[in-house]
Amino acid sequence: MLCKCSITYARLDCDYEVAMDTLRTFNHDLVKWVEENNPQHWAISKFKKMRWDKMTSNLAEYFNSWLRHERHHNICVFFIEHMDKLRSLLVEHKNGLVKWNGCIGLKTEEKIALNIGKVQFTREVYSGSMRTLVMHDMPMIDEDGIVRDALGHTYPFLNPPTTKRPPGRPRKHRIESQFM
Repeated sequence: MLCKCSITYARLDCDYEVAMDTLRTFNHDLVKWVEENNPQHWAISKFKKMRWDKMTSNLAEYFNSWLRHERHHNICVFFIEHMDKLRSLLVEHKNGLVKWNGCIGLKTEEKIALNIGKVQFTREVYSGSMRTLVMHDMPMIDEDGIVRDALGHTYPFLNPPTTKRPPGRPRKHRIESQFM
């Protein structure tokens, strides 16, 4: 079982091969079973995607290098300088995007054209404006705690009943219900 775990959790291909060699000295049938059961689906070293469990991914390293000088300031100055850098970066990308006149892609253009064609045949289902809620008949609570409706009738305001619940966590041995 220890060897199976080291095969599964090996991060590099060389560690995976060492674990497979250890398993091979133990039992050839198990090595055959591992190879037949698609290790690329469950062995970490066989994943070709980015490792999301690492704290020092390329994105985090890029962010840290981008804010190398600002991260030593207090939080207010850090936040303002981060917003300034981000603002200038977004403006730079927007200006680059305005100059871009390449095609989106054939399939994407087909889907956009299809959606534009569908708009001509749609009909309006909801129309009108948003109206405010009518609140003139709703009861109001006075400062002294009396509920008064639109006709002037008064009702006493009732607080919800207090529950008898012990402080802390619920009981381990709960009281059985009478209705079951």
